[in-house]
Amino acid sequence: MTKTVEVRVKAGEMKTVPILWFGEENQNLLVRVILDKPGSSAKVLCVFYGKHNAFHLETEVIHRAPDTFSRTLARGVLDGDASANYEGRVGIEKGAKNSDADLSERVILLSPRARAKAIPRLEVLENEVKAGHGATVGKIDEDQLFYLASRGLAREDAKKLIVRGFLGALVGEFPAEEAEKINAELEKI
Repeated sequence: MTKTVEVRVKAGEMKTVPILWFGEENQNLLVRVILDKPGSSAKVLCVFYGKHNAFHLETEVIHRAPDTFSRTLARGVLDGDASANYEGRVGIEKGAKNSDADLSERVILLSPRARAKAIPRLEVLENEVKAGHGATVGKIDEDQLFYLASRGLAREDAKKLIVRGFLGALVGEFPAEEAEKINAELEKI
């Protein structure tokens, strides 16, 4: 069953929408953010890490008013037989002039059995906007591992360090409560 979260942002307000998944169980989540007031802004932030189970996330940020701003940032690491499917959509409707939107997902796969699929979409029906999107899914860079190994780190320790840095880069963007949860989970890796 899919859990749905809908967030509306007031005029001139900035809201952060945190999303966390650490592989405890299968999860299906739909997060919809509606920016229908002038000057409203939102950051949709997602960090996920799992060794087992599946995470299906859909985000939808809809710009309906002028001068709106959004950033959707998702970072994940999958190991073992974990899987993640991410479908992100940014819609800029007619009348939402001067909207600024970006959607980005980056995933690292640590295991040959781990799977990730990313589908970023932009639907722009207005001129005079800034909009971008992108997604990457890949392995840890062998050059990074080599560099850390040349500094005396064992391969597994180097992987842990890279994963912690990769996911930890977003921690400062999260509200304090979620940042603490992320840091606690990073310590377990």
